[in-house]
Amino acid sequence: MESRAREQQQWVVQPLIEAGVELDQVRELVFRLAFEDIVSEGRGTLACVAELVADRSPEVQQAWAQTIARMLTLEFPP
Repeated sequence: MESRAREQQQWVVQPLIEAGVELDQVRELVFRLAFEDIVSEGRGTLACVAELVADRSPEVQQAWAQTIARMLTLEFPP
């Protein structure tokens, strides 16, 4: 089961890695997204998604959008 979870994690962040974002930066983006969601109780999350990468290249912005889409399609075990 742990192997499957690790594969899913790698699949989710792969667009960012391919866009040249370092793993530490990927962790920071995901952490900031989760933090903003918790602090705003979900009310500001949608706006925050794009803001987190607004200062990055268009390639990274597109990779971030793809990463978010992949997060939303994850299936959790029953």
